Amino acid sequence: MQAWGGGSRVVIGRVVPLGMADVSEDRWVYSTRGLPERGPEEEPTPARQNLRVQRRSLPGGREATVITGFVGRKADREALAKRLRQACATGGSASEKEILLQGNFVEKVIELLRAEGHTVKRSGG
Repeated sequence: MQAWGGGSRVVIGRVVPLGMADVSEDRWVYSTRGLPERGPEEEPTPARQNLRVQRRSLPGGREATVITGFVGRKADREALAKRLRQACATGGSASEKEILLQGNFVEKVIELLRAEGHTVKRSGG
């Protein structure tokens, strides 16, 4: 029985091309062609970091606390940023180069990071 012109027929409720109608099993084809290649693995994050904490003035009279010098995996940087945001009860973000917290929390962040065992220096006055 032909479902429509064009060389197809319906076999047990599915449309298959002519010449394939006698195949009773579906055939799966696996290929790695076209998949993106994996990049290099991220380095493990050291337990102790050498971090710098500074206050930055933003437009509109706003202030931000900036933490730089973090080395390691992105997931660990995001986790540290989350802990700091929660401890300071503020918003912020984490990028590849720095962790930014909204507001002036330099002293509190230095205490928190030292309590976690990191080497912390205040920079920028």
